[in-house]
Amino acid sequence: MKTSVLTTLALLFATTTMAALPAAAQDLERGETVLTRPRPEVEALGVRAGSFLILPLLEAGITYDSNVFATKDNKEDDFLWVISPELRVRSDFSRHALNFTARGTLGRYKEFKSENYSDYLVQLDGRVDVLRDINVDARFFHAQEHEGRGDPDTEAGLAEPQIYTRSGGVLGYNHTFNRIRTRLSAGAEYFAYDSVRRLDGSTSRQNDRDRWEMTTGLRVGYEVMPGYEGFIQGNLSRIVYQVSPNYAGINRDSNGYELVGGLATDLTGVLSGEIFAGYLTRSYEDSRLKDFGGLGFGGRLNWAVTQLTTVTGQLRREIRETTTASAGGVASSYARSLFAVGVDHELLRTLLLNGRAQYYQDAYEGIDRTDEVYTVGIGATYLINRNVYLTGGYTYENRQSDSNAQEYDSNLIFLRLGLQL
Repeated sequence: MKTSVLTTLALLFATTTMAALPAAAQDLERGETVLTRPRPEVEALGVRAGSFLILPLLEAGITYDSNVFATKDNKEDDFLWVISPELRVRSDFSRHALNFTARGTLGRYKEFKSENYSDYLVQLDGRVDVLRDINVDARFFHAQEHEGRGDPDTEAGLAEPQIYTRSGGVLGYNHTFNRIRTRLSAGAEYFAYDSVRRLDGSTSRQNDRDRWEMTTGLRVGYEVMPGYEGFIQGNLSRIVYQVSPNYAGINRDSNGYELVGGLATDLTGVLSGEIFAGYLTRSYEDSRLKDFGGLGFGGRLNWAVTQLTTVTGQLRREIRETTTASAGGVASSYARSLFAVGVDHELLRTLLLNGRAQYYQDAYEGIDRTDEVYTVGIGATYLINRNVYLTGGYTYENRQSDSNAQEYDSNLIFLRLGLQL
């Protein structure tokens, strides 16, 4: 890494954090964290339009990437200019809710312009309060995203990033019976992959990866005592590829389910979250693909250590789709086991510090490959006033793999200015 680059960005970031106001020990309310607590003196007011609040935001800045192509050797570094406009519309009804979000992220590299990308998301979500103890919620979305060069499913030898879209929605029905809480949900998501240019000038058609992912779920919880809820939940899933058979004549369509039990807690805002464990499985219609069956687990935690410090935790195991192959065969899927912890601290009323550490393991089914990825990061946000803020940070990521060609490490340093109404 270039020392002069790190020094310059560090000095730019440090000079923005010298005039903040002292922190005030405002009590956290139930469900709040240091990041989400109200700050009336610096919060964006938005634009009122009847019963809706319109919140526009524009964030722009620069990122230094020490390993643009996520390679083990012959690393290339570059600067990336990022512009992220966002428009949020939030309802302010006494009952029900209706929200809209539109967000874009444009990335433009200084040298490696082939890596430029334009991601976006549009989403509509809402809730209908049928009765005091019954409500129905829904969310519909469409997004365009790109696979990072370090993504394990990105084909080698591409001349540009892999672009794909996600479109779908989810419906939920929630009903409370005294101490019993239930939720029934159903969702579907469609993935569509664009063709990509290879370095040799040919075109890689990626429509073999187009698919529907459909899920239904039921959760039943019982309040054992105030602040504690025991629950069981089950999910059924179905994945259908649009080109079948695909990839060397293999049919990747599959079915799966997850059945878990757990405990959720909410102790007056000090400690909230849930943890669960059970059985997770996925079976494939093609006998050449290896089925998966094993431990499923997950959880999240918000802990208000003090009124100025919040610790968050997350763990999850899930089955993911893949098109990865090796000399030993074709992988049917991989099981990702993720563990993450974060700390947020309000050093000053307008200066928020954060730290993150994450580890996940990808264990492939059907081939002899396991990846381990370690990520650590630190950052800060300075709220200059209700319309302007500055944020920056540093992230280090390292991947170790049984496939040496997939190993890499990278350093990212970013500094961005945000404008909001």
